Amino acid sequence: MITSKDTTLLTATLTTPDADSAIAAERALNAAIVSADIRNSYEEFLAIVDQFYADDVVAGSDSSPDRLMGRARVKSALVGFAVPLHVIAEIGGLSVRVHHTPIASDSLNDQHSEWSLELIGVTGRRVRMTWCVRRRWQHSQVVDEYHYDQHQEGEPLSLSDLRITDPDGLE
Repeated sequence: MITSKDTTLLTATLTTPDADSAIAAERALNAAIVSADIRNSYEEFLAIVDQFYADDVVAGSDSSPDRLMGRARVKSALVGFAVPLHVIAEIGGLSVRVHHTPIASDSLNDQHSEWSLELIGVTGRRVRMTWCVRRRWQHSQVVDEYHYDQHQEGEPLSLSDLRITDPDGLE
């Protein structure tokens, strides 16, 4: 029979300083992503990559066979996504909500989480993307990131869902 004292001892022996550091770093990274405001700036997201990702990070997804090698490539891909989102949020009135939920992992240095990105137009129409992320940590830095199980709920938003007028007077 295992007592609560035995369970505490067992748990204490299973965690390592690196694992504790990976868990703490994962929490800090996720909090930074959720608290960053794309409406104000996309640069904040680039700073997050600089702070939490290793120079030689490898990133990929189940939707593409290509893997991004290195922090510079990850940041370049992020710019391609974040800059248009920032402009549409700032100028077009798009509301952006980001949420995450931790997922239990079998490995202490691998941290999993489920993410959702909800885009809400000025008309109230919304589209929601969800996906999961597995991050492998080493010395408080992400060395490998993999996105999987991606889904979209709702139709893509259109110009009529934004506060943008056509220069020719057409909306």
